[in-house]
Amino acid sequence: MATHDAYELKLLFSLFDTNHDGRITQDEIKQLVETVSGQILTEEQLAAFMKIMDTDTNGDITVDEFTVMMNEYLPTSTLGLRDLFNTFDLSADGVVDKQEFDQVMKDKGKDLNQDQINIFSNKFQQDANCKVTYEEFIDGAMEVYKNIKFN
Repeated sequence: MATHDAYELKLLFSLFDTNHDGRITQDEIKQLVETVSGQILTEEQLAAFMKIMDTDTNGDITVDEFTVMMNEYLPTSTLGLRDLFNTFDLSADGVVDKQEFDQVMKDKGKDLNQDQINIFSNKFQQDANCKVTYEEFIDGAMEVYKNIKFN
C-alpha cells in the first residue's frame, strides 16, 4: 500500500489543529470537512468519523492516528492540501488571486482557522500581483508547520 508523505500529513494536520495542542477535536474535524469539501456533517456522520479515526477512544485525534487513517483510507492522490488550495482557487486556474480569496472569506470565513487565512494573507503581502500558486501555498503551510510542536 502506498503511503502519504509523513511531512505533508503533519502539515495538513497542523492546519486543522487550530489551537496547536497536537490533537484534533470533533469540532476541528467538522471544520476540516466543511472547509475542504463543503459538506456539512451530521452528528451521526461525525460520530462515525471519530470512531474510525480516534483509535484510542479518548475523544480526539493525535497526529499518529491521523497519519494511520490517511494512509489506510485515502489514496495518495487525494491529499487534503490540494483540496484546501482548490477551495480557494474558484477559477480552477492553479492560482488564487485576491478576489478569489476575498470571496471565499466572505462565503466560508467563519469555517477557516487563522493559520489558513494567514498563509494566503502573508503570501499576498509578499507578491505585488496578489496571486498565490499551489507551490507558494505549500511554502506558506511549511512556515506554519515549522512553528508547531507535536507530542
